[in-house]
Amino acid sequence: MDCPSCSAPTHVLESRRADGGATVRRRRECTECNRRFTTFERREPGPLYVIKRTGARQRFDRDKLRAALLRAAHKRPVSADQVEAIVRRVQVEAESAGGKLDAERIGELCMQELRRLDAGAYLQFAGTLPSVSPEIAAGGASRSVRSVGEDAELPSQAASRRGNDE
Repeated sequence: MDCPSCSAPTHVLESRRADGGATVRRRRECTECNRRFTTFERREPGPLYVIKRTGARQRFDRDKLRAALLRAAHKRPVSADQVEAIVRRVQVEAESAGGKLDAERIGELCMQELRRLDAGAYLQFAGTLPSVSPEIAAGGASRSVRSVGEDAELPSQAASRRGNDE
């Protein structure tokens, strides 16, 4: 590494780990002007990819995932920090899977976390996923408040408001 002051070569005086081992901190000294400075070396993570159902590969986009989770958690008791934690967990899973993760697996991870946090946000997110059946989204059983034949028993005014004039 060259000195930021005079651009002469430098040598390392001391190296140690920082940030829990994710970074190497190096104390350096210039061989010409004897200026001392510190550098930090971090591993640059490789690109992460989402594998779609069609087999197509798309770059993992944290912002896109965060936006989808925030839409599902809109007006729900789920904080932005909790949503960010879900995005971080998905990203860590993608990194540990070699940089590639199926879109279906991303959906599963998000649903697990949302289910733990808030049932309403979980159901809202599950409704956006094409591969999730209503039974799975409801936790294995239909949890509709309305009974099966209730629509037939609606008053005629309610039916006309729905556009079912007879």
